[in-house]
Amino acid sequence: MYMRKVFCNDRSGFLEKVKIMFTEFDEFLLTCGYFEIRDWNTDSAEVVSSESGHYWIIKKFDKEGYPGLVLYHSHDGRSYHVHFCYKDHDIAPAVSEIMSHDRYQKKKMKLRNKITKVSNRELMMAL
Repeated sequence: MYMRKVFCNDRSGFLEKVKIMFTEFDEFLLTCGYFEIRDWNTDSAEVVSSESGHYWIIKKFDKEGYPGLVLYHSHDGRSYHVHFCYKDHDIAPAVSEIMSHDRYQKKKMKLRNKITKVSNRELMMAL
């Protein structure tokens, strides 16, 4: 699938394409350089985080009994799971959650690298 990185100054008419479900502020958050946009429809945006390489779908619902927004997550871009549900349509908390998830992933990788550099003997002595 075609991916392109969109920067703040390259906002070439996304609002016309996505119509009314996404606000101008939503567009700004998604096109500010943190994400590569894979797909953008009237009610959802599929993005890849530039920090972790993880795939996300931000889906807005406008039906009674549904959450306002659902954030889906995937490591490979094929099989997604629900990561979080939000009551409102505002995507700022979802973007914040993605950034928080990326920070967690970085810390986890740093710790994993430290642990693999330690021998089993050193690890047992530390315990």
